[in-house]
Amino acid sequence: MKIIESLAHLDRRIIFLLVALAVIIPMIVPLNLPVDITKPVKNIYNKVESLPRGSVVLISTDYDPGSEAELYPATEAFIEHCFRKDLKVYMMGLWPAGSELGNIALNKIAKVYNKVYGEDYINVGYRPGGAVMLLSMGRNFSDVIKVDYQGIPIDSLPLGRRVKTARDLSMVMTFSAGDPGILHWIIYFHARYGVPICGATTAIMAPQQYPYLSSGQLTGLLGGLKGAAEYETLVDRKGRGLRGMDSQSIVHLLLVGFIALGNVILLYQRRKK
Repeated sequence: MKIIESLAHLDRRIIFLLVALAVIIPMIVPLNLPVDITKPVKNIYNKVESLPRGSVVLISTDYDPGSEAELYPATEAFIEHCFRKDLKVYMMGLWPAGSELGNIALNKIAKVYNKVYGEDYINVGYRPGGAVMLLSMGRNFSDVIKVDYQGIPIDSLPLGRRVKTARDLSMVMTFSAGDPGILHWIIYFHARYGVPICGATTAIMAPQQYPYLSSGQLTGLLGGLKGAAEYETLVDRKGRGLRGMDSQSIVHLLLVGFIALGNVILLYQRRKK
């Protein structure tokens, strides 16, 4: 058959082009493919929904640009959910680059909801020290945090004056790509002060967190881009998470099609011989 013979000698650059189109087109024109909601993701959503208006949520952006594709969409979706519920956002980061990435998302969403810096949200920037810093901060925030990321004295900001110890927080949400990150918050903050911890991690890190979910030390989990897409579905936000999952799904289908086609060509050539 001429068609099969032609496909057997198909230029690989055509395959590369088709894969590129499968990635790019859904990012530009969303397909809105359905996403199943898993229990760890729904737990985070339910936790935020259960918080009274005005509660303080600490967000820690513990990642860098290398993990931005998986964790930044989740960061935006979670911040939007907090502002919709009229919660106060106290942001910091255990990674230097994460603080700036979180600040981009925070300022972007705050403008949409007309939130006021210092009253409705605050960013105290990168905080080094890992375990020692978290233990000290939970006991007394002023021992560790004197100014925000702009150098403004923390006591001059209403939200900064309000948060004194871990008891002033309703929950912690960490977006974690490694160490220090989610395990530090579980071991040194939840275990010591009892603050509920939720997290978002890269897909490769997500399986490591399931023992903490089972034990109750971790309230909920967003795993990779799939977790971000699930959360965007719950908060009705058409963001990068859903578009990214559209691209992944189409590329996976395309690759399966290429594999099936390759096997058909192989069987045809063997029978012909």
